[in-house]
Amino acid sequence: MYPLLVGLLSLAAAVSPVRAADTSYSKNVSSCPGYALSSLVESENGLSAQLQLSGPACNAFGVDITDLTLEVTYQSQSTLRVKIYDTAQKQFTVPESVVEPLPLPTTSFVGTSDLVFNYESSPFAFWITRRSDQDAMPIFDTRISSLPSTPIPPFNVSDPSTAFDGFPLVFEDQYLQITSALPLGTNIYGLGEVIASSGFRRDIGTNGGNGTIQTHWARDAGDPIDENMYGSHPIYLEHRYNETTGKASASGVLLLSAAGSDIFLQT
Repeated sequence: MYPLLVGLLSLAAAVSPVRAADTSYSKNVSSCPGYALSSLVESENGLSAQLQLSGPACNAFGVDITDLTLEVTYQSQSTLRVKIYDTAQKQFTVPESVVEPLPLPTTSFVGTSDLVFNYESSPFAFWITRRSDQDAMPIFDTRISSLPSTPIPPFNVSDPSTAFDGFPLVFEDQYLQITSALPLGTNIYGLGEVIASSGFRRDIGTNGGNGTIQTHWARDAGDPIDENMYGSHPIYLEHRYNETTGKASASGVLLLSAAGSDIFLQT
């Protein structure tokens, strides 16, 4: 089984203020329909498209947002930005004045960048590959076909919330979910600020490990083990070795969001 990176957040979005608890929420994403891509427009720097909810809203932990916008920008030879946000722009997102994106390049990298954005229209999914190592497993891969069958029982038996009901893209006003498959035995670093009991290499659930639940919600706690503390740095570095080609490579993924989140690493 491939390790999973399950981020309960979007690549570039945030939730609105939390409302009072509503017991009508299903609290289960297995019936969430995902999204379908349409109105694709290509440009010299990438593409944009609309994402529409593919079926009846599941309202797992909030109200499903029907219309999303996808923007993909090839920022440089080795940098690619994927942004998904609500088309109505009612959800708060990190202002570009706070985290300023790279300026649009004067030369197009769409056909030459080492990173390639691939997608399926319905249900919408995307995966990012390297042009220089096309046979390698993608750097980021949200396709359901790349992920294990669900439901998966809780990997922490004392915590039912660590179960996996399903892996669709979920974008609600109080809950966001995106999942990626990673190579078995890969090396993940980062997702701080944290003092991890596994050391610098994060526990992905192999070799007797329990996996990782990393909360990103800054709090005034000095040095707890395996818990959230002062800072929130939702970026990870992955180092992998392709036994077929004999190539080693490294990549970084920034999960930019104004929302608090839990990131699961599990095999």
